[in-house]
Amino acid sequence: MNLIFKMISTLLIVSLLFPQKTYEFTEEEVKSLYSSIQQLEQSDSLNQKIIENLNEQIYMYIQQNETDSLIIENYKEQIALQEEMIKEVKPKWHENKYLWYSMGMVSMIIPIWAVGQIK
Repeated sequence: MNLIFKMISTLLIVSLLFPQKTYEFTEEEVKSLYSSIQQLEQSDSLNQKIIENLNEQIYMYIQQNETDSLIIENYKEQIALQEEMIKEVKPKWHENKYLWYSMGMVSMIIPIWAVGQIK
């Protein structure tokens, strides 16, 4: 730890003793840099607004997806209930209209035949 601290302090002292090459900007360069920075800040703020809008859209799509999932589940439950109702409403074998018609015909024919056999 002590060795690392000594190395860092030595590097710091050396860098301060031997300054790096400096560059002076002209007024035109400063103005162009300033305008470039302004444009980048503006585009960054616009990008931030776009990102916020997209995040809101993602949140709305997630909510819509949840709502749609709930609606689909409700439809599935309704279909299951309808299938149960269809099974309950289907006529049983003794509720067949042809069976009742034939029983009515037989109940008319047999007495008529029986009366016709009495002589």
